[in-house]
Amino acid sequence: MLERQPASLPPKAGVAADGAVPAAAPLDLPVAAARTPGKAVKEAYLFVYFTGDSIDGEKLRFAISDGNNALQWQDLNHAKPVLESTFGTRGLRDPFIMRSAEGDRFFLLATDLSTGRTGWGGATDRGSSYLEIWESADLVHWGKQRHVKVNTPRAGMTWAPEASYDPTISAYVVYWTSTMFKDAVRTKADDNGPQILMSTTRDFRSFTTPVPWLKAADVPGLVRNKGMIDATVLKDGDDYFRFVKGTQAQGCASADILGQRSTSLRAAGTSGEWSVIARCIGRTAGTPEVEGPSAFVANPGDTGGFRYYVWVDNYGGVGYIPLGTNSLSGDVRWTYPKSFRLPASPRHGSVLAITTGEREALAARWGVSDVPSKASPASAKTEGDESRLMGEAWVVPSVVASDTRLPAPAGARVVWASDWPGLHGGVLTNGGAEPVTMHLTGTIVKPAGGSIVKRFTVQVLGRDMQLLYAYGRTPTSAHDANQPVIARSVHLALGGDGAAPIPLNENYGVIFARGEHTGVDHVALRGIVDPSLFYFADGSLGVIGTQVQMTATADPSQTSAALVFKADPVTPGNFTELGLVDLQTTGGVVKPMAVWDSSARRYVVAWRDRAGDARWTTVEDLARTQKIVTPFYPGDGGRVSRIVSTGNVGATRSGLVATIFGHAADSARANLPDAEAASSLPVSGQTANALAHRFGRVVNTAATVDAQTIAAGDIAAATRARVRLTYSDGSTATRGVDWDADDLRRLARARGGTHAIRGTVRLPVYPSIFAYNRADPTIFRYDHAGISQYLFVATDDTGNDNVGSVHLPLRTADSIAALADANGGRKLEVDLLNRTTRKDRTAEGRVIAGCYWAPELHEIGGRLSILFAPCFNPADDQSSERGDWSTVDAHVMQLREGGNPSNPADWSKPAAVRKKDGSPLGRAAFQKNISLDMSYFEADGQGYYTWSQRYLSTSATLGDPLTWIAKVDPAHPARLTSEPRPIIVPDLSFEENLAEGAFATLHDGRVTLAYSSSGVSPTYVVGGVWADAHADLTDIDAWHKYGAPLQKSMPMPPGVTDYRAYEQGPGHGAFTTDADGTMLYVYHSWGDGVGGNGRDTRVRRVHWAATGRPILDMTAEEEVAPQNRAVTMMVTATTPTR
Repeated sequence: MLERQPASLPPKAGVAADGAVPAAAPLDLPVAAARTPGKAVKEAYLFVYFTGDSIDGEKLRFAISDGNNALQWQDLNHAKPVLESTFGTRGLRDPFIMRSAEGDRFFLLATDLSTGRTGWGGATDRGSSYLEIWESADLVHWGKQRHVKVNTPRAGMTWAPEASYDPTISAYVVYWTSTMFKDAVRTKADDNGPQILMSTTRDFRSFTTPVPWLKAADVPGLVRNKGMIDATVLKDGDDYFRFVKGTQAQGCASADILGQRSTSLRAAGTSGEWSVIARCIGRTAGTPEVEGPSAFVANPGDTGGFRYYVWVDNYGGVGYIPLGTNSLSGDVRWTYPKSFRLPASPRHGSVLAITTGEREALAARWGVSDVPSKASPASAKTEGDESRLMGEAWVVPSVVASDTRLPAPAGARVVWASDWPGLHGGVLTNGGAEPVTMHLTGTIVKPAGGSIVKRFTVQVLGRDMQLLYAYGRTPTSAHDANQPVIARSVHLALGGDGAAPIPLNENYGVIFARGEHTGVDHVALRGIVDPSLFYFADGSLGVIGTQVQMTATADPSQTSAALVFKADPVTPGNFTELGLVDLQTTGGVVKPMAVWDSSARRYVVAWRDRAGDARWTTVEDLARTQKIVTPFYPGDGGRVSRIVSTGNVGATRSGLVATIFGHAADSARANLPDAEAASSLPVSGQTANALAHRFGRVVNTAATVDAQTIAAGDIAAATRARVRLTYSDGSTATRGVDWDADDLRRLARARGGTHAIRGTVRLPVYPSIFAYNRADPTIFRYDHAGISQYLFVATDDTGNDNVGSVHLPLRTADSIAALADANGGRKLEVDLLNRTTRKDRTAEGRVIAGCYWAPELHEIGGRLSILFAPCFNPADDQSSERGDWSTVDAHVMQLREGGNPSNPADWSKPAAVRKKDGSPLGRAAFQKNISLDMSYFEADGQGYYTWSQRYLSTSATLGDPLTWIAKVDPAHPARLTSEPRPIIVPDLSFEENLAEGAFATLHDGRVTLAYSSSGVSPTYVVGGVWADAHADLTDIDAWHKYGAPLQKSMPMPPGVTDYRAYEQGPGHGAFTTDADGTMLYVYHSWGDGVGGNGRDTRVRRVHWAATGRPILDMTAEEEVAPQNRAVTMMVTATTPTR
């Protein structure tokens, strides 16, 4: 029996499960609880874990130790889930299992989070407040899942729960990770980052209100606002040892684990009772970046060789890694064992010491299968067993199309068996619509006797299967939108069974390689060729290829390495560059290919060397990455990702791999213009649709108007009704409607009844060229004194001589359409500044000599403001002539209170924007800098400037233009209030070493910056980054870059040069809204021969994709399909009864 709850834990304290029963109620167990004395001999272990960011991976799996050895394990239930959730998000992560203090039952806790269903968006600010809890009397039979609310309304999530028994209060101390907010709607985070909260319980049903237990601020050396996650505790004697991941710690190369000791379990982090005993535990032991520590004391007689264990989760790679030590006193050193055997892809979980009887019961209930042994690279180099090598180089891919003939080594006879009836004569067939997962056993019968047996887990796709193609292109020119920086990227295409492939993204690249940082603000661009598709162990799409230089010369990495990308399992269109993998060869790596071997639970990578000979090797985990400190890289603490090689990559072998590598036939390539050798991979209809939605055209599929009920005669609400538009990717939008005037008049007279009101979706049409020879445009809706006006400013780019511009022109009108050249907008221009007629002088006394670059209109501190970059005469700053671009400097000017925007006299003198110490913008270590393209936005009540800057040098390479950010007080707009920090580094090949013209918009809790890259030419292109609006927006790591452009050039047909019909060089735009509240994107395109030789302004409406990505190139026909433009609204008029 549990002891009575102490006075400090009243039965009704805190929060409880939905419909929780009093603590004295019998526990809901399927079998009676039988006491197992706490001192019973433990001679084995149980491991409970999840495997990854997928629906299947976020279920709980069990494994048992192979005897009394915490380093050798056997799968239970064939590595399939044992427990899954039916509550909350239905995802389970970070499970923790413990034995009760009395020894008569077991408690299992888990995080309620499903990234496989919803991704990571909102996981830390709109996450679950619940824990998922089970009880068991014998580890075999588990009671009903309990969905228990334990957290406070101001907590953003409830992650990685664990518990320890505290005998001083006869209760369990439960602790988990939460981000905390200052408000219950979770919009304003506190400044502590993730932290550890603590609660207490006697029965895992009712919990006390949680209180802070540990914050980063409590530990010297941790960065306060970066926080900490994942606490675990082991007890040894009278001491408690706590291990936690510090997200950013001084002296650690990456986020890592630190250890603490205390004699009081519940002592708060501020008490000083917890002392640090070890830092950087993972890195010191030799692991990549890790989290999710799980600590336990080894059983007596454990043959693994250690007394204490802390397992750590290499979450970006191989998963759990066991670290061991024999002493927790003095200078504690943790060891990364040379040999261990864990289940496949284990992620954050926990280990429980169990008895031999408990182990036998688990094995009897779930069945035991050995985790495949993995030969070390050293043994592979000396082993001469040809049979073993034949088996290693024989792989059935983890995903295949129906009617796939199974592979066999050359000259070998294979006998196949399956637990699924779709195997006939060595061919897998699935006649259904849905994919089928089956277990396949292949036996090679050797002529001299004996056999080689491998057991594969294979998914056979259904009827909706498509072939995904990956390829590079032979570079041509910008005319074709196929210059080298674009051609040497990964292109994708989709084709149905027997159908020709259709290029995605208009045959433009979708995955671009990251360049090498070779100096301060300088990147050497890199490309990728010969891409090959494969599946990762978790089912994610992968791409492996060869890294090249943009000059088409061989990259040094080609001697030994391949470049790998991994798609997000939830949104397959988002690829992350994992980095290079060194394949331990010196003969060259050409056309690499990879396949997941589900039997051996590792990858086989094959390639050709420089001589054309076939080579292959094994890789334990292609997603096992480490962060390498890289000089000059400003993100992630100066570290870039690279795939681990040592201990992960096997020996190089000669010969072919017996598997299925998809090679596109010449007939398929014929439909892919300029395509080089292409690979193919079967994908499910769901994956194909996700890729098509990301890289194909999103189109309108339906238009509906909700029925309205009005009081008879009052038609105002009906006239404001909007149409709801749905799109092919599942996104939605609304638009205004022009309702039929005759129908409205009839409705106004109606005394009752239901009436059909016809209407047309309102789609304002703007001239294809909104303003000729106007670049870097901004349209601003100015609401003042009850009047709305639209203002337009831009760089005068007549003849492409923007440096020689003489003025800053402003247009003002009552509508956006009236600002256009075709509607007389050029006649509305007023020169707010003009260096030839007024000899404009800045607040600092310098005379403007040209440029007037990238003017932007914003309201800053309640005052209409213009940010722009003038330039000056470098030899005489009192001259209004011979301005030089090397002197451009960001300035701000503001309209006086009550002033008229079109009256130059109502504007202040332009003031140079300076750092908080008064020094010019730029890197102080370089004598000369320029700043330009300054923009302003507000998030969470804080004002920010973004701008582009670069340093200039006469003796060295110029710095690349990066986009920078700093906080600003709107009341003092000429002075920053925080140190400038870079947030966009142009290191992808399509960016071509430039990131400028960033403009922000806030949508659905995100700040999105659209920025421009490449040169001011037909190659100009729009990229994008986004960040959570509540994040530290001055931190480069808070921003997420889209891996492909948001807006790009259109290819022109051979022999055609028409920049009006085939828009090229789009860029440097701004977001605004029209009179209906619909968002617009105003930008310029290259203008050769279109109304002159300068860049020209265009306007498009913005659509937001289902994933939150802004679509900047949607056509009017895609926005609202012609058949959906006429709509009908049913309106019921009611007459009040007396």
